[in-house]
Parts: sequence; C-alpha cells; structure tokens
Amino acid sequence: MTDYNEKAKLFLEKQLAEYETKIKKLKKKRKIIKTLYASVIVTSVSCSGICATLAAFTVPVFIIPLLSSTACIATALSTKFNLKGRKVELNKTIEKLDKIRHKIDYVVSCNGNFTEFEFKCVIKDCVD
Repeated sequence: MTDYNEKAKLFLEKQLAEYETKIKKLKKKRKIIKTLYASVIVTSVSCSGICATLAAFTVPVFIIPLLSSTACIATALSTKFNLKGRKVELNKTIEKLDKIRHKIDYVVSCNGNFTEFEFKCVIKDCVD
C-alpha cells in the first residue's frame, strides 16, 4: 500500500514543480507586458497632445498626420496587450497549484494507507 502512496506523492511533487515554474514564467511575462503597455499608453497620449498643440502653429504638413498615425498605432497596440486575460490565466494556474498542494497534504496524511483506487483518483484529478 505504501507503494501507491509514494507514487502519488512523487507524481504530485512533479506536478507541483511544473506549475511553480509555469507561474514564475507567467509572472515574468506579465511584468514585461505591463511595462510595455504603460510605455505604449504614454506614447499615445504624448503624440496626441503634441499633435493638438502643433495644430495651432504653422508646421510642415506631414508632421500632424505622422503624429496622429503614431498615436493611433500606439492605442491599437495598447488594446492588444489585454492584461485581464493574462491575469485570468495566471489565477487559473495558481488555483491548480493550490489544488495539487492540497492533494499532496492528503497523500501525506494517509501515512501509507493509500489504496489503488485513491491513487487513480488523485492522478485523474491532476491530469484533467
């Protein structure tokens, strides 16, 4: 019976390590995207402000459409970096990690009294 207990524990620890790595990568990626998102928004607002200011002055004809286009592209890029979807993905991964941790606690609490049926249930829950 201890054999199933050890197998389940090893499997869950492996799953736990994989999800911890995945969470670290997602957090790093999210931080980069957040920084990029903020810089794109600042660029968009700056270009729009400069364009509005220069409209009152006599400037070469190509500058205002160029600034307007830059602001438009920056705004489109900012909508592309939808942070809400990334946060949902991260939260789901964290929930999965918590579920695995609870299962590890359960396996450890069985203290060797772990049946084949329980082993299959634990593996099935983690694979889904």
